[in-house]
Amino acid sequence: MTSALQTADAPFVTAGASIETNHNEGEGSLGCFAQDSSGKTVLLSCSHVLFPGFRIIDDLAVYTPKYSSCCSGGVRIGTPVFDRNVKAQPAEGNEWVGGYHDGTWTGGFNWIPAKVRVMGTVVNGHASEFDCAMAGLDPGVKFHNAWQVDIGGSTTTIPLKGAVTDGHGIVPGPPLGTLPSNQQYVRIYNAVNGRLKFGTMLSHPATQDDPDPLVFTVGMSDPSDHRSGSKANVNQFMILPRPSPVPGQSLDDGYRNGEELTFEGGDSGSMVINQDNMIIAMIIRAGPIDEFFKLDRSAIEFASIGNLAIATPIAKVLSKLKVTIPAADQGWSGTVPSAGSPSPLLLRGPAAAADLTRRRTAEDLRTHLRTSVLGRLLLGKIPQHQKEVRGLLTSVREVAATWHALQGPAFFHHCVRGAELPGHPIPDRINGVSRAQLADGMLPLIIRHASPPLRRDLERYGRRIIDALLSVDTLHDAPGALAGRGSRS
Repeated sequence: MTSALQTADAPFVTAGASIETNHNEGEGSLGCFAQDSSGKTVLLSCSHVLFPGFRIIDDLAVYTPKYSSCCSGGVRIGTPVFDRNVKAQPAEGNEWVGGYHDGTWTGGFNWIPAKVRVMGTVVNGHASEFDCAMAGLDPGVKFHNAWQVDIGGSTTTIPLKGAVTDGHGIVPGPPLGTLPSNQQYVRIYNAVNGRLKFGTMLSHPATQDDPDPLVFTVGMSDPSDHRSGSKANVNQFMILPRPSPVPGQSLDDGYRNGEELTFEGGDSGSMVINQDNMIIAMIIRAGPIDEFFKLDRSAIEFASIGNLAIATPIAKVLSKLKVTIPAADQGWSGTVPSAGSPSPLLLRGPAAAADLTRRRTAEDLRTHLRTSVLGRLLLGKIPQHQKEVRGLLTSVREVAATWHALQGPAFFHHCVRGAELPGHPIPDRINGVSRAQLADGMLPLIIRHASPPLRRDLERYGRRIIDALLSVDTLHDAPGALAGRGSRS
């Protein structure tokens, strides 16, 4: 039955999806999608998620949401990438490090000398800087670098807009007893645990030998490492779980809400994003805070939390795997081509195929718009006002905030997709916001901030054009809708 699943309609997979291999070691998180050095699409996750026991397995494959040998299982989406020719090297104490030995990867990844904390005691040893891996996506798989999060009974899309490769992209958390600011929060999501989680970055005093307060240079280990074959990790971020922020809520009230504050095993492989929806790190393990720190549990931030998250800075992950995460405001998206087909498309990116389709669509729309009075009017006004409107959407705080709050970028994304894929439907509602609500909220706001020429045209024609376009199902329906509205006016 597995082959039937593989040949059914191509799966659509988003960042944060639950994944599992066909050699059952439990579910983990699909972090996000990236491009390897040859331009192929890969998924990123932890090594211990993609490689059960770190063993060489010839038929290893990745499934979502989980694997089962019967018809109730998931669908295959990819194949883990590894080089079995990397051989381990002998080390002290009859150990083998840095490669495969007797069919199993040993000695961690970038295994370096480090001080390691074991059962609360710091000793000299070695630790691994990475626990990241990738799997090539199967042909036909549709992917999107965005989280689909259930919030309040409705699904909210949170795009992963790219990766921070210069600096950390985040600042240390606040002093104890202080509410975090927006720029101090990070967010984590995966379908394994099904909750959007918030946190802040732990830090240590900077010293001459240890100047980066966010990167912890003592190796982090826990008792499960020996059973799983994992190694202590070094040069990592540490993330403290926090209550979900609520505007106007005090620090004490946030901790009294009864929210479970912990990171879990299923979080492994999850991406960590900052307030700008940029990826800053990948979670590689979770562990009790007492394993890593001696602390005062009377502090409200520590009184009721469970596990911390240990996360690798994303720039290190990308460098190690030699991959990139294409940037896109709505999250990189596309379909993995068959052999010999063009590379996946970048949303609003430089892909030649997408650009050609958009140009053809634009010319087709112009041709049909010229057949109606209202269509010709729109064609004349767009070049006259588009620069000013774009400036209002990006530079005027009230306009920009409302545009984003009313899902303007998401609706615009579907219009772009409609230009790339004829027949692509433009939804009437996104994340609980309708097209009509977007129009009703933005039109008077833009009129209020517009120059006299733009204000005059919006007051004269704006409502007529909007009322016509609210009824369309696809971008190609727009000329007909405007023609119908023009004939009735």
